[in-house]
Amino acid sequence: MTRAVGVRVRYEDVSAAVRDWVETSLGSPVVTTNEQAGGMSSGCATRLATAGGRTAFVKAVGTSLQPDTPALFRREMDVLRALPPAPYRPALLAHYDDGDWVALLLEDVDARPPDLADPYGTDAAAVRELVGRQARELTPPPPGVSGNRLLPEMAERWRERWAELAGAPDHVLPPWMAGLVAQLYRRVATLPERLTTEALCHWDVREDNLLVRPDGAAVIVDWGMSCLGPSWGDAFMLALTWVDTPAFDELMATQPVGPDVVTDLLLAFAGAQAWRGAQPPQPGLPTLAEYCRAEAARGFAGVRRRLG
Repeated sequence: MTRAVGVRVRYEDVSAAVRDWVETSLGSPVVTTNEQAGGMSSGCATRLATAGGRTAFVKAVGTSLQPDTPALFRREMDVLRALPPAPYRPALLAHYDDGDWVALLLEDVDARPPDLADPYGTDAAAVRELVGRQARELTPPPPGVSGNRLLPEMAERWRERWAELAGAPDHVLPPWMAGLVAQLYRRVATLPERLTTEALCHWDVREDNLLVRPDGAAVIVDWGMSCLGPSWGDAFMLALTWVDTPAFDELMATQPVGPDVVTDLLLAFAGAQAWRGAQPPQPGLPTLAEYCRAEAARGFAGVRRRLG
């Protein structure tokens, strides 16, 4: 699977104000840093240890690195402040925002990335258990997140992008869609009113945002893409890991949603990825377009299989 990786900076390269805030929050100087790779956000992603023996994880970004990422960090900050403690979510220890740099200081987690190659493997089962448990916890959404994005409104934007795709160059959509774009657009056009908002969805349940502790329990991180959507929304996002295989269909068949809604959401989401993949490169996200094109191709393959 193609991965998008934002431009990373070392902890020592973030603003001095952020570093001072970290040490003040943790109560002693930072003596050890362990830079983390992967993920889509630009900025710093670093595990820290202090002279006093405390550990933490810091993520920080400034507008000069990537102008849109600070807004995602602010959304994550708002969500984490509203969520109750849970063993499958690192706690928010402190947060920082000077209008340019935004940073979150989080509980450090002793864990590894999951192995999701097998949709029915041990790690995948642990992640599915986490997603189901958290969906039950966050339906209805907790107080304090009512200002978050709404999935139906996001689907309205995807519908607009589908209208643009109708006139896109041939390489943007797969060849099998030739002559079917108008028919497929009609499916996408009615999607917004068929999506609900009864739950807080993480909406970015990907391998890069998941960890597995030594005892096998899964942990989820990075709430910057969160939204209010259906209770099965994060099960859908996790199932996208295997969207180009029948496992996607089998996993979604266990959720309380009709197959047409799943297919049409997949169609809309893949179209949005295709649209983004055709846009000019964004600063600080050099591989995002490539990632979006690859994910669109996988999503369209899933749509084709589901439509027969």
